[in-house]
Amino acid sequence: MGQATRTTKLPLDLGKRRQGGANTAKRAYLEATVWVLDAARAFYVAFFLAHPEKVTERVPYFSGPHQEMRTRLIAADKLLTWAEYHTVETSEHPHPLPDWNFSQALPDLPFVYRRAIIKDAIGKVRSYLSNLSNWRASGQKKGKPGLPGSSNHPTLYEGTFSLSLEASDVEPRFEQFCERHGTEITVMNGETFSPEEELVLDLIAIVTVFSARLHGLRSYKNLIRAAALGKEVTDDQGTQDQTPSHA
Repeated sequence: MGQATRTTKLPLDLGKRRQGGANTAKRAYLEATVWVLDAARAFYVAFFLAHPEKVTERVPYFSGPHQEMRTRLIAADKLLTWAEYHTVETSEHPHPLPDWNFSQALPDLPFVYRRAIIKDAIGKVRSYLSNLSNWRASGQKKGKPGLPGSSNHPTLYEGTFSLSLEASDVEPRFEQFCERHGTEITVMNGETFSPEEELVLDLIAIVTVFSARLHGLRSYKNLIRAAALGKEVTDDQGTQDQTPSHA
């Protein structure tokens, strides 16, 4: 099973659409996705809290540097496999624990999301149990750790996402970013250009952008001078602007 080596956070603006936020349909999809992920995470957080002896199980291993047998916490991958065995219906194991049948609770959740959520729940419950044990050992009456919550954003496995684009005008740095994070890019109805043609198109795009910026700045030149001198000026479009005098 693969290990997540990098977490990518993509901020999403859920404000009003006129203020740059996502539209109603996108917000509805995002809210539904959040609800499903939180429900799945709440399921596995409760499952591991109900089996603390398994979460804190220590297994023997041979320490090469010390040349002796030692114990350590059961690996998260082993714990994930154990959790799936008892909660997910498969052809080899069609009858999970009666009270913990995840396949009936959320039958359509892709396995990559489920495994990411299980890993997240393992981390949450282990942290909680560790803090609870330390609190009990301290003898304090206040400051008891609270139960872990279900709201979070899991780290997804490589290859979870793919993008379908309508054009092939994709920046190389963006392609490299997608490749690093296991995202496949599919170009729909895109034209194919030679490296020389792509270079020419990129140069044209750069010149076009900077020409537009220079043209926009030119219209402010006289206004800036007028603001400094407190005079009425005429801009490049032939319209007058009355700048108040501060004399």
